[in-house]
Amino acid sequence: MILRVKKRDVIVLLVVYLAALLYIVFWEPTRTAGEHYGEPRWMPLKSTYDFIAEGTRSIRYWLLFLLNLLGNIVLFMPLGFLTDALSGTPANKFRVIIAAFFFSLSIELLQMIFRIGVYDADDILLNTLGAYVGLCVYRLLVKKDVVFVYNNS
Repeated sequence: MILRVKKRDVIVLLVVYLAALLYIVFWEPTRTAGEHYGEPRWMPLKSTYDFIAEGTRSIRYWLLFLLNLLGNIVLFMPLGFLTDALSGTPANKFRVIIAAFFFSLSIELLQMIFRIGVYDADDILLNTLGAYVGLCVYRLLVKKDVVFVYNNS
């Protein structure tokens, strides 16, 4: 079975995805109340290392760690998936990765400026990885003839 999708529908999905992402990151009620604000974490992978090094035996602790780790990856997978789907031909991987990096950096900087959430260098790396994974998943689905995106005409 092949899923045929119009390019216009991919654009709509991208807009809906970006709106949902911005809502989650900036306007979700607990964020706007300042409940998630913390000091910036500038050093890449330091907060992940600290989380592992300071780990407790609590299952809840490790579930929160995994939720943060996987959540940052999964949250950006649609960006890579939809960006490649819009390109018509396989998008330049480097451009997708750079775009995801700067988009994630922008989100983190805005979180720091407006004190909504926590600037974390790890989030930028994980978000960028997520976009790359999404791009790879899309290409795999195209290669297996599961998805086909075509022009509106």
